[in-house]
Amino acid sequence: MKQQHPRWLICAILSLTIHGCLPTTKPKPSPQPSAIEAQLKLNNLSFQQVDKQGKPLWKVRAKKGVYTPDKKRAKVTDIDGDFYQDGQVVLHVTAKTGEVEQEGEKIVLRGDVIAKETRNNLIIAGQEVEWYPKTDLLTIRDRVRANHPQLQAQADRGVYYSRQQRMELIGKIAAISTDPRLGMQTEHLTWLLKEQKVVSDRPVAIQRYEGEIITARVTANTSTTSLDRKIVDLKENVQFSGVKPPIQVAGESFRWNLDRELVTTDRPLTILHPQEGVTLAANAGQLDLKANTATLTGNARGVATRNQAKLQSDKLTWQIVTQQLIGTGNVIYQQTQPFIKFTGTSCIGKLQDQSIVVSSDRKQQVQTEIIPK
Repeated sequence: MKQQHPRWLICAILSLTIHGCLPTTKPKPSPQPSAIEAQLKLNNLSFQQVDKQGKPLWKVRAKKGVYTPDKKRAKVTDIDGDFYQDGQVVLHVTAKTGEVEQEGEKIVLRGDVIAKETRNNLIIAGQEVEWYPKTDLLTIRDRVRANHPQLQAQADRGVYYSRQQRMELIGKIAAISTDPRLGMQTEHLTWLLKEQKVVSDRPVAIQRYEGEIITARVTANTSTTSLDRKIVDLKENVQFSGVKPPIQVAGESFRWNLDRELVTTDRPLTILHPQEGVTLAANAGQLDLKANTATLTGNARGVATRNQAKLQSDKLTWQIVTQQLIGTGNVIYQQTQPFIKFTGTSCIGKLQDQSIVVSSDRKQQVQTEIIPK
């Protein structure tokens, strides 16, 4: 009976040798191969699968192949192929070996697999790749790498959703963006290529570079990086460490504008300068890394750990390099040596030097209170 092959194999352009053909001399009797053993050996093959409308789902070219009828599987080597979506090539792939399974519903590629995404200038590489044509899904395992002009990443595993142009990176992830230049480490990253966003819903560490020098570090429970806008949104347990200036900032929600070097929050934050022993806190604020200035609003307060000098006002502006503080609105300054307390409408000075000068407008006098020991 004539062997029936799947439609995707009928299109093969090949040189075919069928095992079991009679040679010129009569061979010794041998048992007929079982159905499990029956297979076709193919050379220089090219085959494809189409959808119900006749549009191609994939096309594969390979130097050699073996087709096993009972398993409905073709094993091929030295692969060069195209994966389609709506009749258009979306991925061009190369690999050392591969298998076409389940009558073309699944293609497995192994050995130095490279997939070039044609719409986004994205190159995906790994040692094992699976393509599911009906769902436009590509899974990548073993030494996964994703390279794009905006971002390069490595991970344990990856999934590319071709129709959504979305890539999920899973496991131990190390990524670096080119402009802005950021390093990222996390365990789960969602890369939205059309939106030019990188989202992490797991704890993430980010480093800001100037050339090869790290100028700031930040950790958070979640982050969203808008590569086109050069903005990083950080949520939950945010810890920011600046190198220039050398400060530490903690809070629950920060927006980091990398182009302007501006960190802002409308939630409570704390700023610590370990070298100077000064801590500031407020209900909201912003940190200008270019101007080395912090502005805190809403119950703004500061304390110097060396002498326990304390300052409170509606708004505090801190010149980080000079350590000068400017306070406006409902100013209260208190120090322990000598024990004294001032109240007014504005102030200027340094907490760690106890050199705060408190002033008032014409409507209100500066009030001084000497606190007995």
